Amino acid sequence: MPWNDNSSGGGGGPWGPSGGSNGNQPGGGSGPKNPWGGGPNQPPRRPGSSGESGNLDELAKRVEDRLKSVLGGGGNGGGGLKGGGGGGEPIQFDKRTVGAIVLVAVMGWAATGVYVVDAGEEAVIQRFGKYVYTVEQGLQFHLPAPIETRQIVDVQNARSLTVGGGSEAGSNDGLMLTADENIVDVGFQVWWRVENSRDYLFQVAHGPEGRGNAEETVRAVAESAMREVAGKSQREQVLSTGRAQVETQTRDLIQRTLNEYKAGIRITQVNLTKAEPPAAVNDAFREVAAASQEAETKINQARTYRNAVVPQAQGDAARFNQLYQEYKLAPEVTRQRLYLETMERVYQGANKVLLDPGRAGASPMVVLPPELLKGAAAPAAAPSAPSAQNANPQGVVR
Repeated sequence: MPWNDNSSGGGGGPWGPSGGSNGNQPGGGSGPKNPWGGGPNQPPRRPGSSGESGNLDELAKRVEDRLKSVLGGGGNGGGGLKGGGGGGEPIQFDKRTVGAIVLVAVMGWAATGVYVVDAGEEAVIQRFGKYVYTVEQGLQFHLPAPIETRQIVDVQNARSLTVGGGSEAGSNDGLMLTADENIVDVGFQVWWRVENSRDYLFQVAHGPEGRGNAEETVRAVAESAMREVAGKSQREQVLSTGRAQVETQTRDLIQRTLNEYKAGIRITQVNLTKAEPPAAVNDAFREVAAASQEAETKINQARTYRNAVVPQAQGDAARFNQLYQEYKLAPEVTRQRLYLETMERVYQGANKVLLDPGRAGASPMVVLPPELLKGAAAPAAAPSAPSAQNANPQGVVR
């Protein structure tokens, strides 16, 4: 039977001989034991046969015991890869097997240093916690942990935060005092991004251990800068006329302060989202604003009237001075001309006809134009010609 050959000639089944002496084998002359059998007095068992060897759970337990024996030693003869004696013999490993296991472990450990940096990101590399270098996008490698570690920082996308303007319930962080001693409620939005990833990570507090984070730092600096700019500006500048100037000055002041901190942050934009009086006096302020608007309207109307009347009066004065010079040269002629021009203007729109009574001979026949009769009742029978006894027709003034 090939599975249980107990001959002493050194031959045997595929699981090794069961008898005979071998000077190269430890353990007092017993031959190598198969991995499925027990002690030296137990015959080897074929895998899959009936009995204990057929039980896969028992087989796994025995393999585990052998591995423990290899790693931790055991028996009276001292452990080791080929140690024998004592309670059970370990599995025999050669040098190539051990080298392969070590190589796989080393390769797996080294693979932890391979990483990818996406577009718009930077990786900050630290060696035992100390900054070493910064890398940009692409497939990168650093010494595996814990020798070197990495931190990925987004340096492309802009981030925003809101300060004041009721951003937090019950907060008065938007109430600011202006240069003319008025209080305004200001709310604004700050847009920022990371410019220097090294300074951003190591010069600004991050997380609970750093007692804060970068956003809180930007918020505190932005609020302080806005209060300084508002304190140097008039109320109307903050509320209406100088909003763009206030935004620019605030952005520049925030950037200068963060540069002094070496925060590695770039402020891209500051937008005023709210600028109005406090809620307690908002109604009264609206009434004052409405009155100011009405006053401005009246002033504009007066200016329009002045622009129309003053030039006309100046023209009349110039004409009067010119007539006065002519009057000094010919008083009678000028007086008569002024009288006729005045009467012409007076009777220009009247429904009358003027005749000269001092004309010699009979009064001429007068034909009235149709425009003079508009709006007046026509007579029943208009005479074709005036009689000698009634030379003055109706509507004619002598």
